[in-house]
Amino acid sequence: MRSLFLKIFLIFWVTIVVVGAVLIYTWGIQPEVIVSRWRGATSDAVALYAQSAAEELDRYGMVALNNYFQRLEVSSHVRAALFDENGQPIAGKASKSMRDLAPHAGQGGEPAFIIQGSTASAAQRTIGPSGRVYIMVAEMPRGPVGTIRRLARAQIEQWAAAILLSGLICYLLTLYLTRPILRLRQATHALSAGDLSARAPTKLEGRRDELGELVHDFNQMADRIERLMISQRQLISDISHELRSPLARLNVALGLARQRAGAEAASSLDRIEREAERLNEMIGKLLSLARLQGAAGPPEKSRVQLEEMVREVAADAEFEAQERNCTVRVVGSMKCATEGSPELLRSAVENVVRNAVRYTATGSEVEITLANLDSSAEITVRDHGPGAPDSELQNLFRPFYRVANARERETGGVGLGLAIAERAVRLHGGTVAAANAPGGGLVVKIRVPAQCG
Repeated sequence: MRSLFLKIFLIFWVTIVVVGAVLIYTWGIQPEVIVSRWRGATSDAVALYAQSAAEELDRYGMVALNNYFQRLEVSSHVRAALFDENGQPIAGKASKSMRDLAPHAGQGGEPAFIIQGSTASAAQRTIGPSGRVYIMVAEMPRGPVGTIRRLARAQIEQWAAAILLSGLICYLLTLYLTRPILRLRQATHALSAGDLSARAPTKLEGRRDELGELVHDFNQMADRIERLMISQRQLISDISHELRSPLARLNVALGLARQRAGAEAASSLDRIEREAERLNEMIGKLLSLARLQGAAGPPEKSRVQLEEMVREVAADAEFEAQERNCTVRVVGSMKCATEGSPELLRSAVENVVRNAVRYTATGSEVEITLANLDSSAEITVRDHGPGAPDSELQNLFRPFYRVANARERETGGVGLGLAIAERAVRLHGGTVAAANAPGGGLVVKIRVPAQCG
């Protein structure tokens, strides 16, 4: 169970249910307690019935008494019969069980009870207005068993309602406790995905508890990170622009030096030209990276045919691959289309393919595959180079990250191509991942939402 909301909710609710069950058991769900309560209530009723019957007989006669018994049976479902103090029937329908019970009526005012199945009988001794002693026996079809069932059912219904109400209260309480955490989690996910404007709702900061303080601290942290990242991007962009001017003047001076220098200076001037070109490439990638880091989405959106784009990138990379005596080939593709920026998507695929060409072994082949996977297009680029340590695979997409500095200097890499590819793909809602291929080499997979087929 990994949901904090569900844990808190179940802990609260189960605790209340357990406590309720204990209270039910303790406070009278037991049948003997209910029977005791029923006896107490029935004793009072039977005493009242007996007193009324004696008054009816002494004051108004036998007819009035029989009418009273009839009304009692109709209204209360109680069949009654009146006996003298010796247990001889006087009025009413006296059954054999009534005759047997009448002599057992208590002398102290307490009735005698017999419970048989769902029927109960009670014999009550009373004194009429004339001073004569009477015994009334009442037979109740709905005896204590029925009462037990009714009382138990009523208690079960009450506790069921209480459990449901407690569940609602626990749900609202749990929601109150966990909602800030859920909102904070959403904000942290957005922030970690690159959305520097992500914040937890400011109204949660108004809570006067630890969660409110946590939300406040998170928002302050996010503000500071955003300011630092914006400053860093602006610095990179400014430096890149400022370097363009002296680099342009350097190229002009290099051209003039070639005209004035002799053949013995040609090799040195060629080296200066290569370094200037490398510096110009680095500045261009820095500017691209700065633009991508500050973007919230693709600058333009149009229909992009991925199969056509992949084949064009492979054809362009083939010229560079020939210089290293290797080839680039599309080994599998299908028609896939997505919505996005053709320039950014092409740049992403091109940077990954050029990186593969740079590191693949001489005489080997860079393989490109375009396939459909879970409503997405997956572009796989595999080289046959040395690969990378498993612990370093996640770092390959960091700006300026190099697995080996000597190798980067040898191949001319600056550590920005994969970083640019990762950000371009992420702006399209996709992902980039690298893994070592079985048998050697690196496999880079680009996945973007697309329609294939």
